[in-house]
Amino acid sequence: MIKRREFIVEAEKDNQDILYDWISKNRNQLVYVSNEKGCGCCVSIFEIEGEEEIVETFPMEILI
Repeated sequence: MIKRREFIVEAEKDNQDILYDWISKNRNQLVYVSNEKGCGCCVSIFEIEGEEEIVETFPMEILI
């Protein structure tokens, strides 16, 4: 089943590195990855779409 999610991550600690690493690792398996919708200095926001089993691997603990 295809699932669409919006990920919002604060720009603190290693949160953005974790976000970008996850997107990079899974990009080929995702149907859609938006451009950065946040400012990048305070928050990073991405919309993604992909198979539920891939989307569910996102580290939810870094989300706002």
